Amino acid sequence: MSYQTSIHFDPTALLIIKNEVDNSIKLVESAVSTLAEDHTLPFGIDDALNQFEQCAQVLVLIDMPNLGQIAQYAAELMRKIMAHPENINTQDVVALSEGTTMLKRYIEFICLREVKIPQFLLDTLNRLELALGKPLTHEGQHLESLLNHIEPTFQLAQVPTLEKSAYVHRLYKLALNKLLQQQETELDLQAIRIVGTYLAGLANQLASQQYWGLVHVAFNQIDNLLFTDARLRSLIDIERNMAALLQAPENFNANLKDLSNILSLCISQEDETSQSIREQLNIGEDALTDTQLQVFSRHLYGPDFNTMHNISELVTAELAQIRNEIEYNYQTMSSEKTQELQTKIKELANIFKVLNLNEAYQDLSRQAEALNQSDVLKDENFAQQLMKGILSATNSIGVLERHHTSNRLQHRVNNLNVSLDRLDEAHDALLNETKILVDHAAAALIQYLQDQFLGALGNLSTQLSEISGALLFLNASEGQQALKNAAQFVQQKIEASSSISEQEINYILDTLASAEMMIDNLKNKQPVLHSMFDVALSSSQKLNAEVVA
Repeated sequence: MSYQTSIHFDPTALLIIKNEVDNSIKLVESAVSTLAEDHTLPFGIDDALNQFEQCAQVLVLIDMPNLGQIAQYAAELMRKIMAHPENINTQDVVALSEGTTMLKRYIEFICLREVKIPQFLLDTLNRLELALGKPLTHEGQHLESLLNHIEPTFQLAQVPTLEKSAYVHRLYKLALNKLLQQQETELDLQAIRIVGTYLAGLANQLASQQYWGLVHVAFNQIDNLLFTDARLRSLIDIERNMAALLQAPENFNANLKDLSNILSLCISQEDETSQSIREQLNIGEDALTDTQLQVFSRHLYGPDFNTMHNISELVTAELAQIRNEIEYNYQTMSSEKTQELQTKIKELANIFKVLNLNEAYQDLSRQAEALNQSDVLKDENFAQQLMKGILSATNSIGVLERHHTSNRLQHRVNNLNVSLDRLDEAHDALLNETKILVDHAAAALIQYLQDQFLGALGNLSTQLSEISGALLFLNASEGQQALKNAAQFVQQKIEASSSISEQEINYILDTLASAEMMIDNLKNKQPVLHSMFDVALSSSQKLNAEVVA
């Protein structure tokens, strides 16, 4: 099983509550900001906190315990800050801000990439724990449950015994100090590797031999380790253990925390030794290596959806304006207007370069340079070529925005030769028109229940068929079939001048309700659950059964 499969999860439940969680976080951030500035409790801060605590409980209910814990600790820290508004600890406010920021960023990341990577939350969790005076979750805590049930014996490579020295401990402390200050050099890393070899040789035949052998493995990987706060604390713990070993070699033995921490460091790499330890512990691919974490961190710490959406709106609007100017004025455009157009295109090209959309950047740059030729716009072929370039650039920014939007919240695009911004406009228009049809159809059915006048339903079959077609365009085949069945039923009833019972009206309303729910979800950026059409399809089949009977 690949690591992508191991960490994959269905974000539908999280997407359903995401807007509520985001809004709750905004309320908390706003309230705390006001509190920090005014040193008085702002109006509504209690409601904001209660809502945030409810979000923490819901996150646990949908099987997101790591996120639930972050949210719960952030809420506890907020209560701590509120208890003494006149004497606010700045570090508490910073820890709370980091907690809510990571909560929001991580939720967006996992909804977009559909993966769960709790390793990213550890440093944020530790900062909240420090602010609340709670025991710190350590680097290898996720391995402790495994080590509680087994006593692993690892086949590690033989380590040479080095000449004894009284300066090993001091050497490690000096190198570690440089590491903690982010001032380490290659010489410091080399010193750590040598210390690891020395300790493994010193512990040969001792009870702690395996632990120090694992330290040797981890120290050999020191060049490639990602240094998080939790890992730096693990390295500090090793220094304390080293002091205990050097003082009484026979008496020292690593505890469960020490063993789990060093194992977590050992399995963080992709070499043969790390893979061998993983296999011996039967650790799954969901414990990602540092290389894999680095790949995902680019997405986690990259621009969020709101940023990309705002950029996309601004750039698309500017491109649309240029497109309209060319479309309607290219044959009569003055040289001054052409120069102004060239400047705009160059500026947009530079934006595409910053966004790493190099193909669009190069295409727009070429078009801008071509505008140096006098009266080039009056050449219809060039004007069409420029329009195609602008269409391609518009689609590039549209595709980029879609890459920052969950696939479960957007319609599929199969033809990139169509202008995506106009396709989005058409999609919005379809949703609005279909919603109007649903409302009119539902109103006609309710009116029929009151006056029993079949003639008032003359357009109903057509309306249901149009709604059915819209659902097919929206890739809701079950909903499309349900509305199609209902349309056929109504048409047959009208042709036979036969009355429709109240139960049959309810069945038709079931199909309309499912269509309305889907439209509302799409308009509100909520995931579409295909199970929402189960009742509609069942009801429409009952209508067909009654016609046959």
